[in-house]
Amino acid sequence: MKKILLFIFLALFSDLIYGQKNYWQQEVNFTINASLNDQDNTLNAFETIEYINHSPDTLQFIWFHIWPNAYKNDRTAFSEQLLKERRTDFYFSKPGQKGYINQLNFTVDGSNATVVNDTNNIDVIQVLLPKPLAPGSKTIISTPFKVKLPYNFSRGGHVGNDYQIAQWFPKPAVYDQKGWHPMPYLDQGEFYSEFGNFDVEITAPSAYVVGATGALKDAATLQELKEKGKHTVEGKTKVWHYKQSNVHDFAWFASKEFIVQYDTAVLSSNKIVDVFSFYKPGSGGWKESIAYAKDGIRKYSAWLGDYPYSTCSIVQGSKNENSGGMEYPTITLITAQETGKELDATIVHEIGHNWFYGALASNERTHPWMDEGMNTFYQKRYEREKYPPLQKKKSVFGSETSAGEEMVFETIAKIQKDQPIETSSANFTTLNYALVAYYKAAWWLKKLEDELGREQFDKAMQAYYSDWKFKHPYPEDFRTSIEKATGKNLHKHFSLLHQTGSIDAPPKKAFKPSLVFNPLDNKYNYINISPAVGYNYYDKGMVGGMVNNYTLPLPALQYFGGILYGTGSKKVNGFARASYNMYKRNFHLSTALSYISFSQNDFITADNTKLILGVKRWTPSVKLTLFDKNPLSTRRFVLQWKTFLLNEGALNFKTVYTPTDTSDLVSTVNNRSYINRLSIGVSDDRVLFPYSLTVSTDQGKEFIKTGLTAKAFFNYSNGKSGMSARFFAGKLFYLKPATSLVRFRNDRYFLNMSGPTGHEDYTYSDYFIGRNEYEGWRSQQVMERDGFFKVNTALLGNKVGKTDDWLMSLNLSSDLPDNINPLSILPIKIPLKIFADVGTYAEAWKENPASGRFIYDAGIQIPLFHSLIDIYIPLVYSKVYRNYYKSTITEKRFLKTIAFTINISKLKVQDIVKDIPL
Repeated sequence: MKKILLFIFLALFSDLIYGQKNYWQQEVNFTINASLNDQDNTLNAFETIEYINHSPDTLQFIWFHIWPNAYKNDRTAFSEQLLKERRTDFYFSKPGQKGYINQLNFTVDGSNATVVNDTNNIDVIQVLLPKPLAPGSKTIISTPFKVKLPYNFSRGGHVGNDYQIAQWFPKPAVYDQKGWHPMPYLDQGEFYSEFGNFDVEITAPSAYVVGATGALKDAATLQELKEKGKHTVEGKTKVWHYKQSNVHDFAWFASKEFIVQYDTAVLSSNKIVDVFSFYKPGSGGWKESIAYAKDGIRKYSAWLGDYPYSTCSIVQGSKNENSGGMEYPTITLITAQETGKELDATIVHEIGHNWFYGALASNERTHPWMDEGMNTFYQKRYEREKYPPLQKKKSVFGSETSAGEEMVFETIAKIQKDQPIETSSANFTTLNYALVAYYKAAWWLKKLEDELGREQFDKAMQAYYSDWKFKHPYPEDFRTSIEKATGKNLHKHFSLLHQTGSIDAPPKKAFKPSLVFNPLDNKYNYINISPAVGYNYYDKGMVGGMVNNYTLPLPALQYFGGILYGTGSKKVNGFARASYNMYKRNFHLSTALSYISFSQNDFITADNTKLILGVKRWTPSVKLTLFDKNPLSTRRFVLQWKTFLLNEGALNFKTVYTPTDTSDLVSTVNNRSYINRLSIGVSDDRVLFPYSLTVSTDQGKEFIKTGLTAKAFFNYSNGKSGMSARFFAGKLFYLKPATSLVRFRNDRYFLNMSGPTGHEDYTYSDYFIGRNEYEGWRSQQVMERDGFFKVNTALLGNKVGKTDDWLMSLNLSSDLPDNINPLSILPIKIPLKIFADVGTYAEAWKENPASGRFIYDAGIQIPLFHSLIDIYIPLVYSKVYRNYYKSTITEKRFLKTIAFTINISKLKVQDIVKDIPL
């Protein structure tokens, strides 16, 4: 048995040694001449590629990336991914903002080559070799090319006449032991390219300063930049010649405004690194950028091994809200606008990629944690040692920033919306790409450091860097290198890469009270105590207090409750909700019970006594939300049951007869009722053309009312505005004969063409300032339900469009462009919309209807506070409404036709923060 085990061990060990000895990688050397035309934002270029086949395979073709074509139209993988990231700026960009590459004409060893387009991606092509390329052989490939530079939507292009030239030339895909790796350009998801040497000449208008990958070969210009921070402008154009060996990409940046700062970083090995900073005048924080860069270079060199190149440049870019910076070999673009330690951290992170990406050239697209996660670990070590927190936070990295990251990650993990570290870039959600590929992967490496001890960990990482510098390591290579250096089996730790959830088991937390809001830490289960305020017309201002346990991560049992004293009603009101939540990867099940009480009407008696009518509502509910298996999908299905148990105050009129007089007594009584509601819906809150479809059925003691509500948003081509459409169709059924008395008792449950008023909100689900007012501005509040017309005929005994049969309506609301919005002159931006409603109902199709078969209204909508409040001003409407207004409203008719809604639901977390998958 021992001999068998020894044989197996030796076999595995020999395979490992054999695999290491037989490692190979291709070599691709570039010579490129490019000219910048800043009048039409184009590049004209010619490249020559020496492709050396070190593989054991004979190659019949070579895959090429022509990534400028990612910007050619809205059907590329890049464009599709931006939409998933909730960005429409590229999709709706103007033709002049897009980009492409053309005028390609490949020759191989002087012979014309056939190009085959990839069937799925226009930024990937296959160049067929006229002759097979045998192992150990090389071939010379050349082509002219022209690039129309896009506006910088992602990493490369231009902002005005500042140029960020990245992923700009035809480049072979990697061919390694796992085969070919052609891939389209993506915004979320970086790169994988072959090592080689670059010799690049860039001709630009002479006023431009150009920083690029590698060393500047023009000695005179180099000396000027070092000594003066600028170059001598002579003639119309200037050639900038840069060279660099052992890199897998080349980027360059050009601006007329660059100031150049220079210094050297001397490493402990006495290696000297030239450090350049290119920034613009007035960027005060950037005066320290050289110092930050030098600190980072020295620290990483001490921890991992010497900086792999002889030069390092950092470039200030235009503000980019989607990225703080982007790394390229020997040069990085910083788009973050911070100063101080935030700028320091960003610069050091991007420079750190010269180790993790530059020298250790893993497949970033497939294994983003190998560069982003590892680099984030060292960035956080750098921050922790250079800027030790005044008060150490109980978090993985001991800082306030990492405490916040940990809390957000634990929140996402608790609701099971996180993903494994070993997930490809394209398959990460936007939120998880930051939380998992960066933060959790760094946490994973920190745990490995804690397990091994810092000294042994550092030696192991240095061995990994030494073994795989200027190569293409995979996760299995990293594990093999670390296990070899430590002599330990790390299977258990590396298995965490494929698991979801926290790296460490969450500790048991004690309960602790907190005033107002809990602090940003994860140490306790906080019970938050805070003041509470409210208002309605009957209670007037309400003051009180509340308690809740809402904290991050979200507990399974969530509750809040409080009391409010009505200063007008002199009554104590209350509110509470408790829910138990089951979070699973594909569904969320919530069982809840809520309670609310408040005043909903008042009445002044003959003896001037004010009677206050209240309501108490208990609502048990069950809600099941189903998610798509694809974590990138925003579609969800919802099944919900609610029962509204109501105790409503009402007036009781009683006539009292005496021998000498007759008097009316008014008192209050409580009426009990219930409504059962079952709703089924599907929605997709995607950024382009979102929609929802809901079927809801309400059942009371004597009726069933069912309705279908469909909503959609149609984006306009400016990418900022659009048109909302809502369709409603409803039907009411009686559960007993529809006598006059039954119809009278169920009047408030009828379908309404107009938006229902407070009295018709029979489940008390919307907030109304003056719920039962029939005069004054408070009476003009409506809610979005049923037909949702903005005109109202509440003063009629039988409202226009009110029915106990069926009803259909279509509501449209469209943004107005700023150039025709009269409110755009105000210092505060207030958007303006137009709305239109059209509908029909059962009675309109009977004999002698009160209105035409189809009725309508239209006017102006003013959304305030992102439609928390919407004001509707009807301007045109059907004849039946015009007649109503003429006969019932004799004064201030225009003001009294205005309607408004208050949409408290807009304050829901999932409506405010779209990336939080609640």
